[in-house]
Amino acid sequence: MYQNENYEISFNGDTGGNHGVFLYDIPDITQAKHNYNSYSISGQEGELIVEDGSVSNIVVTCIFSVLSDDFRESIHDLKRWLTGKGKLQFSESPDFYYDVLTIEHSGIEREIMRYGRFTATFICYPYEFHESGDIETASSTIYNPYDLCRPIYRISGEGPCVLTVNAKLMKANIGENLIIDTRRMMAYRDDGELKNTSVTGKYDDLWLPHGDNNISISSGFTVNTIPHWGYKA
Repeated sequence: MYQNENYEISFNGDTGGNHGVFLYDIPDITQAKHNYNSYSISGQEGELIVEDGSVSNIVVTCIFSVLSDDFRESIHDLKRWLTGKGKLQFSESPDFYYDVLTIEHSGIEREIMRYGRFTATFICYPYEFHESGDIETASSTIYNPYDLCRPIYRISGEGPCVLTVNAKLMKANIGENLIIDTRRMMAYRDDGELKNTSVTGKYDDLWLPHGDNNISISSGFTVNTIPHWGYKA
């Protein structure tokens, strides 16, 4: 049993301490799984492995110690807090976070009237993001100190243009503004209107590898980049 009240969990900026609970043990974090297909070939030892390019989500399991005069109400409060999507952080690495896609609640273990344990399972995107990667920049040269990242590009202007990232091109037709989201592989306006047909090219050509990266846009347009960098989970 861990029970270190100095090891804090934060979800969407709200902490376990604010809800009167602390972690019973160190969170269990699974590694992302690279999915593949295997094929048997007659006369060949072993199987042929072909990765399909997809990666599984990661699972972060947290067990909370709950000590309360009104145990049931504390559980209801926890469920209200730990619901939906958002940002999951731990005090041992406060500058990093996981992007939570959904949360599952498991059974409640109750030992005595006032004390028990509650488990929350966070299903997360398979990446550990650094908060500095959420900062928007207009720089044409970006150094990525982390792993390959999938940025967002915000383009302003009017008419056809070409976005160039490390000598790879994506053509776009802009009506005042366009957001190119290379993680979700979609394009849309600031108001959320989808504009996937307004771009031509490969989203993965716009990803930023570790190291120096060069970004440019046609004359008369501006482009800002939100790198969303960090480490592969």
